[in-house]
Amino acid sequence: MKMTDPFTRTPGVAGKAYIDSGVADEIIQAFCDENSSKYVYKITGLRGSGKSVEYSRVLRTLKEKDGWLVYPLSSSGDGIRTLISKLSMEEFIDSKKSSLTVKSSTSLEGKVIVASGKQAVDITKALSDNEDYYSQEATLVKMIETANKKNYKVLIGIDDISKTPAMVELLSLVSSMVLEGLKVYLIVTGLSQNIEAFSTEKNLSFFKRADSLEIKSLNKYDIVFMYQKLLGVSDKEAKILEEITEGYAYAYQVLGSLYFRKQENDTVEDLMPDFERILFRDSYDLIWKSITEREKELIRCIYRSKTGKTSDIKELMTNKANYSVVRERLINKHIVDGGTRGYLTIRLPRFDRYIELWGDE
Repeated sequence: MKMTDPFTRTPGVAGKAYIDSGVADEIIQAFCDENSSKYVYKITGLRGSGKSVEYSRVLRTLKEKDGWLVYPLSSSGDGIRTLISKLSMEEFIDSKKSSLTVKSSTSLEGKVIVASGKQAVDITKALSDNEDYYSQEATLVKMIETANKKNYKVLIGIDDISKTPAMVELLSLVSSMVLEGLKVYLIVTGLSQNIEAFSTEKNLSFFKRADSLEIKSLNKYDIVFMYQKLLGVSDKEAKILEEITEGYAYAYQVLGSLYFRKQENDTVEDLMPDFERILFRDSYDLIWKSITEREKELIRCIYRSKTGKTSDIKELMTNKANYSVVRERLINKHIVDGGTRGYLTIRLPRFDRYIELWGDE
């Protein structure tokens, strides 16, 4: 019986083909260290680089540890409201509703009933004149204080974060709780431009300054080893496959899956049409649509230069004065690598082919 495909394209799922980047381990260690002052981590990287996998590993690991309450939230929902709902399900949280009719004056009107005995008495309160007396923020803070008193740390997770009024409100409240000394932690993933969008908020300086960990290209030796192990190929064949992926995590999973499922007589080259189709559809189309026309021009010039040398790239640009600004934008978006002085490279396999076919649409 043939084994199940060990490679996966499902976001956030590591699978047997997982290659450890060390990011999840660093975050877990910092959050669990009683002497650590790290409460917030941001995981960034190119689309398809494996951000969600590292995020998911942190959440699953801490959820299995005693003393942790882990709550993943939707990036588009009402985070504060959802957190209150999830915390209210914990056994140690008293979520019974109570209200009291309160006048703005000091007098209290109505009948007062005095009861004695051992039976439980439920008192219903109605806040008519001051509906915001118990705000959602105050309720959430009280719940987390209660969790901390029960020796629980609270971890909030947000995958693929984006700026919304509700998200700004949640991040601001998390900042306030951390400053109050509460044991509340936050981990988010997102594209750099989406995370940077929060930097314009004056009350979110803590989020802007929090540690940011970038998911970089996979190690070539790890890729070769995993292909040998999971596909049963020679080191020479594994190296050929690794070179095709160029260290791009999603490409590593896609190519591995295609090779695992290939027919006996199929060559690596026979897999390329499907390899390109999946990358173009699932990843490159989204990347290309997310960048500006000036950024697209610079990418085209990098490929057209053949060398990736700065001087050659500038010669092909319409406006050379834009080079430095656009270069920095593409590096910050993890699309372009400027690690080698005087050169720019793009480590996305067959991306030049995508641009050739679809770049003008």
